[in-house]
Amino acid sequence: MKNKKINIFYKITAIWLVIINMIIMPFGSMKVYAAENNDELHAVWISYLEFNDRLKDPSTGKLGYTKERFEAVVDEMFDQAVSLNMNAVIVHVRPFGDAFYPSEYFPWSKYVSGTQGKDPGFDPLEYMVEAAHERGLEFHAWINPYRVTSGTTDISTLSKDNKARKWMNSKSKDQQRRVLSFGGSLYYNPADQWVQFYIRKGIEEIVENYDVDGIHFDDYFYPTLGSNYAKSFDYLEYEAYVKEAKKEGKKPLSIQDWRRENVNKLIKSVYKTIKAVNKNVVFGISPGGFLDYLLMDDRYYCDIETWLSKSGYVDYIAPQIYWSFSHSKYPFDKTLDRWIKLRKNKNIKIYVGIAVYKAGSSEDNEWKNDAKILKKQVEYGRKTGQVDGYLYFRHDFFYKKATRKGVENLLKIIP
Repeated sequence: MKNKKINIFYKITAIWLVIINMIIMPFGSMKVYAAENNDELHAVWISYLEFNDRLKDPSTGKLGYTKERFEAVVDEMFDQAVSLNMNAVIVHVRPFGDAFYPSEYFPWSKYVSGTQGKDPGFDPLEYMVEAAHERGLEFHAWINPYRVTSGTTDISTLSKDNKARKWMNSKSKDQQRRVLSFGGSLYYNPADQWVQFYIRKGIEEIVENYDVDGIHFDDYFYPTLGSNYAKSFDYLEYEAYVKEAKKEGKKPLSIQDWRRENVNKLIKSVYKTIKAVNKNVVFGISPGGFLDYLLMDDRYYCDIETWLSKSGYVDYIAPQIYWSFSHSKYPFDKTLDRWIKLRKNKNIKIYVGIAVYKAGSSEDNEWKNDAKILKKQVEYGRKTGQVDGYLYFRHDFFYKKATRKGVENLLKIIP
């Protein structure tokens, strides 16, 4: 963990905020430790949804944050993270090919200003990094590399300065192919070298311009393509690749391995780019926990076996193991055991994604009736002796009525 030079004033302020929150929060007493004295990572995800739910100004009814209101919202969430004894926050800064910061490559996010491409007049990322470090929290910048839209292919929903819109409106077929439509959503084409360069440069500017502690990808890679996977999405690029390979007398990869290699090229280049700027900034990925699906030929194309065995790809993997111990296909304990066995490179850390949002839900009897399930999951991870920390999805669900008992028990064991 990076040592931060924290202003004494903010140290004292953070301590008082913890004390105040302990008094007013409904979760009972909790032990408080300085983040730097805890070897386990305990991080809460703060997604674009948290920002979207607060996007409308309650006093005016207008969409979009002012500088003052954004800072107040961030202060509240980060103070709560401290009260929950987190030592890191993982915050969306680029959820849909957009940016929570002034970017040379990506348009302003609508989850800041209310309209994509509209400058809010302040730098949200600058403030968030500063606010996190003042509280002794690591700040990990959360990015969805390929996702452009979800649930729509209407390019008029994209700002005029959005590179995806410009490429789709281009007269060049090569540029048009840099954005692909599938399943009612838009994606940057993982096979396109310009797309990979564009994504990489966008990450480079974050690491160069902000004192982030990490860059974080989640589980959005290739979409699930289905039985026609060999003739959909980026298949035209694959056909061009096969033609070129044969011309050079080389044996082409299968389309599924070629797609995995497309993702691997991006992951490896992002890792290299980050370390070239600041070797102390970590890079990690949080894939879905369903190992069998990740290894299928028609979806995701996440080469987790390579990422967990070879250097130069990631610093950590954080599978989202969002099931109960009694789940018929992916029981928490056995699924975690499988992930641990995949790690051949001991320098790569394993964190576990914990589904706080499922506590008290009716998914199965265990989630519904066992108020200690979240606590038991962390305890099982500790029992393995192989888990380096826990990521909790997501911030707002720590404060829902349905999750309250599960959260209360969980907090008893977070140091």
